[in-house]
Amino acid sequence: MNSNMAVRSCRSAAATLIVAACLATAGCGSSSESGETDTQSPAASLFQSAGCAGCHTLAAADASGPVGPVLDGQDLSKSEVESQIRNGGGTMPSFDGRLSDKEIEELSAFVSSASR
Repeated sequence: MNSNMAVRSCRSAAATLIVAACLATAGCGSSSESGETDTQSPAASLFQSAGCAGCHTLAAADASGPVGPVLDGQDLSKSEVESQIRNGGGTMPSFDGRLSDKEIEELSAFVSSASR
């Protein structure tokens, strides 16, 4: 049992470090590997610039983040997405106060629609 607890502790620490790294690079202006954002919708560009793509995979935003859940095919409601963005959960931090209400609304609508 102690071995299992140590493994969980290491995994938790690793996840925390990865999330911290994602947040640290979220404001660096990187939008995609190719750097091409002019063909993306404004909401997809916001998904990139807000740092969501650093963790999450979402085809509509040309995002393939390795940490957070894959959002494609999840059929998420707008209210579920908004709640997660505002409050965080698991290893995802809250973005309430980091993003404007308008940005959270735009991201919630975009992710909800794109996740289907």
